[in-house]
Amino acid sequence: MVSCMMRQSDEKHILGTASTEILLWSSRRDLIAVSNSSGEVFLRRLSWSKVWKLPKTGDGVKVTAIVWRPDSVVLAVGYSSGDVILVDVESGDIVHTFNPCGESITALSWENSISSLNEEADNLLLPELLPQPSKVNSSKFDAGPILEGDKSLKNEELLSLLWIGLQNGLVYGYAFGLFPCCLLKLSELSGMNETIGAVRSICPNGEHSQLCILADFRAGRSEVLLMTVDTPLITYCLKELYGLGVLYRQITGLMDCLTSAQKALQEAWEDALVDLESKMVRYENNDGQSSLSVDLMELLMFGHAGIKLEKFLVTDLTDKGLKRIGQAVELSYSNMQKLLVKHIVCANYQLSHYLTQLCGLAKQEDRFSCLGLQVNSCLAAYRAAGSFTAKTAELQQVIDGSIKYLKTFFRWLYVTILRLSDEPIPPELATSTQQDVRFIANFLAKDFETDGQVRLDRIGQYLRNEPLTSIANSKTRPWDMLAEACPTITNAPDSDLFQPRAERSLAQEFAQLEQQVKASFEAIPSAVGQTASLPFMTNLTLDCQSDGLDKIKITSRSINQPKDRCNLIGLTNSAPPSSGFYLFEFASEKERKNLTRAAFFSFRKCDHLPPGEYKISDMQFYNNEVLSILLLTGENTTSIFLQLSLALLREQLAPIMSRRGPFNSSFQSDLFASSVLSQSNLRSVDVNTFIEASSFRVFNDFQATALGLSSSRKIAAIFSAAKRKVRIFDMEVEEEEDVEDEDQDIEDVSDLSHEISKDGGNQKDVSDVDMAVSP
Repeated sequence: MVSCMMRQSDEKHILGTASTEILLWSSRRDLIAVSNSSGEVFLRRLSWSKVWKLPKTGDGVKVTAIVWRPDSVVLAVGYSSGDVILVDVESGDIVHTFNPCGESITALSWENSISSLNEEADNLLLPELLPQPSKVNSSKFDAGPILEGDKSLKNEELLSLLWIGLQNGLVYGYAFGLFPCCLLKLSELSGMNETIGAVRSICPNGEHSQLCILADFRAGRSEVLLMTVDTPLITYCLKELYGLGVLYRQITGLMDCLTSAQKALQEAWEDALVDLESKMVRYENNDGQSSLSVDLMELLMFGHAGIKLEKFLVTDLTDKGLKRIGQAVELSYSNMQKLLVKHIVCANYQLSHYLTQLCGLAKQEDRFSCLGLQVNSCLAAYRAAGSFTAKTAELQQVIDGSIKYLKTFFRWLYVTILRLSDEPIPPELATSTQQDVRFIANFLAKDFETDGQVRLDRIGQYLRNEPLTSIANSKTRPWDMLAEACPTITNAPDSDLFQPRAERSLAQEFAQLEQQVKASFEAIPSAVGQTASLPFMTNLTLDCQSDGLDKIKITSRSINQPKDRCNLIGLTNSAPPSSGFYLFEFASEKERKNLTRAAFFSFRKCDHLPPGEYKISDMQFYNNEVLSILLLTGENTTSIFLQLSLALLREQLAPIMSRRGPFNSSFQSDLFASSVLSQSNLRSVDVNTFIEASSFRVFNDFQATALGLSSSRKIAAIFSAAKRKVRIFDMEVEEEEDVEDEDQDIEDVSDLSHEISKDGGNQKDVSDVDMAVSP
C-alpha cells in the first residue's frame, strides 16, 4: 500500500485578471514559482505570500518554461521571445540574460552531475578566482538590478547543466546555466531533414551521458517523437567542461563589468558636454560667418573682444557661471579617470589573467581539442585584451592632457571676464606664460568646437565606435613609448605581441575584444554536439489535433539509484481531459542500455473509486516511487487526487523497438506504418487492475485541474478549474495523536468506498476524505 495521508494546510484565492499557467515547487525550499498568462512570474512561500515579482518582458511575450537550479539558488525562466532569464531567488534580481538563437523556448531542464568535480578540477591548474570588481550602477544604464560579482552564480561544487529545448528542434546545453557547451540538432541526428518541431520535454540522466527527448513533428501531424540521445563526450570530459565553465563564468562577468563601465564613461563625457552646451552653444554671431571658437581665438591672439562676445562673457556667462561650469566639467573628467582606473583597468587586468589561463588549457590539446577549444582563437582574445589595455592607457593620458587644457582655458577666460567687468584680478592669476597661450590655442583649435557645436573631441572620439579623427602623436602613446624604450619588443613574432591600432578608438578595441572572446568559445557547442548519437527513436500518434500538442500533459523523472538507473516520461494521450496516459522507461544502466519499455494506461472503469467516468486533468511524478494524477468525472463535479505506485506501473511495461532510418516523405510505406506507436499496438493496461494498491483523495466541492508537487518538502498545491483558488496540502502526514480510534479509521476506508458506490447521492458527505485502500 502506498501511503498518501494528506492534510489541507491552507486555501488561497488568486486575485487579478491573468490566469495561472505554470507552477513549480522548489525541491529544497518551501517556495513555488508561478507564471501567469500576462507573462509575469511570482515567487511565493508556502503560505502563498509573495516573495518577489518578475514583470513581463514585453507585450505578447509568454512564459513558456520554468526550472529551478538543483540547489534552488537560481530560477531559470524561458520566454516565447527566445530569452532565458536567470533570477537570484533571494533578491529577485536578474543575474544573467541570454537568447540561444531567437526561437521560442519550449522546454527547460536543469540537473547536476552525480559526482563532485570541485577537487578533481584542480588538476586542470585553474587559477584561484579573484574577487570581481563591482559593476557600475549607472542611472541611465537600464540593464536591470546589478549584483556585485554575481555571487549567486558561484560556488557550485557540482557541474550542473541547463538544457534548453527550442521551437525549431534544437537543444542547447549550458554548464552552470551560463556556458554554452553543447548544441544538438535533432533533425540532423535523426536524418529527418526538417521534420522535427518543438522540443516538449528533456530528461537527462545523472551522468549527463544520455538525454530522453520528446519533440513534435513539423509536418502538421498529431504525432510526437521520442528519442534518446547519447552524449559520451560530456561524460568523458566532465572535468574539462567544469574548468571551462568556471573560466567562462569569470570572463563573462568581467565583460559585463567592462560594458557597464564603458556606458558610465560615455555618460560622464556627455555630462561634461551638457554643462558646456548649456551656456556656450547658444552663442551666435550676427553675421553668421564666425563661431565661438573663432571669436575666442581672436580674443586670445589680439586681446580684443567684439561687442557680441563681450556681452556674452559679461552678461550671459559671468564669472560665477564660468566657475560652476569649470567645476562641473572638471568633476566629469575626474569621474572618467576613476572609472578607467578603478573599473576598466582593474577588470581588464583580471580578464587578461583568465584569458592567459584559457590559452594554457587550449595548449593541452589531448584534453581540450576534442571540445573545440583552439589555441589560435584563445591567443587572439588575449591579444585583443592587451590592445584594449594599451588603448585604455592612451585614453588616460589624453584625459590628463585635456584636464590641463581645460584648467588653463577656464583660468584665462575667467581673467578675461574680470577685465571686461573692471573687476580686480587675483595676483596668482594675473600672469600667463607662452605655454599657456599654446595650450589654449590648441584646445580651441582641436578640442573645443566641431560643426558649430561644443564638443570635447579629444576624448569623445575614443568613446565612439568609429576611427579616431585626431590620432595622438606616436611619441606620446604609451605602447609606442614602450616599444621605443625596448627595441627587442619589435623583434618578437607578431603572434606574441599586442597589436593596438593607432587609428582605433577605445570603443572599437572593446568591440574587437568582445568578438574575439566570443570566438574563443564559439566552436565548443557544435564540437560536443557532433559527437552525439541517436540509439533509440520512435514516433507516437496521439488523440488530438496537431495544434493541440502543446496542451499535452508531460512529466519526466530521472532515477539514479545504484541498482535502478533510468529515465521515465509520462504523457497523456490527448489534451486534458484525457482518457489515459503513456509511460515510457528508458534504461541507462550498462546492463540494460538502450532498452526501452512502454505501455498505455487507461481509466475505463475504477471499481475502487467513487462511481463515474474519469478523465485525467493533470499528472506529475511525486518521487521515484509514486506517480500523482488528478482525475475529473465526466460531469466535472468530482475531482480525485490519485497516487499510483510506480513499481506496479513499471511491471506492466513491455519492450518496444526503435525505428531507425530517415522518414519516408510520403508516409505510406509499410515499414513506417508499422513503426508508429499508438494505443492499438502498445500494451494497454486498465488502471483498475491495481488501483486498489493505490491511495486517493476525493474533492466533491473543488474542481481540481492542475497540481504542483514537492516530494522533498512533502507539499502539494492543487488549483481549481479557473485557477483562481489554490489549496495547499501537507503530504505524508502522521495522524494526530488526539484522534480516537485512528487505527480503525484506516481499516474502515474500504467499507467507506463501497458505501459511496451504493449511495452516490451522499458523496458530498465524504468530501475531502483521505482514502488509502489496501488489498
